[in-house]
Amino acid sequence: MHLTRKITAALAAGFFCCLAGCSLAPAGGMADRCADLMQRAYPGADIDVFKREAAATSLTTIVAKVEGWRRDLPPNAPLPQDLKAECRFDNSVLTGFHWTKGPT
Repeated sequence: MHLTRKITAALAAGFFCCLAGCSLAPAGGMADRCADLMQRAYPGADIDVFKREAAATSLTTIVAKVEGWRRDLPPNAPLPQDLKAECRFDNSVLTGFHWTKGPT
């Protein structure tokens, strides 16, 4: 009887942890989150993100790379139209963001 209570408590705790984890999980993948961060980091630009990729570099680390094009600039503008950014996530937490091509 005592073992049954322990098993029931463990199952209930696992169930509630899954529910809490599911509600805290970000919508979309890490590449989608990186694309969103790219657009937020350059708020005045109208960016069309056309490439998104993410790869795990370890058990807990994911590196996402995104590429985009500024739609709000004429072809001969002095500002760069081609933009690229890289995001690093550790346990789904953003730990790094940098432009690999873009705003100066």
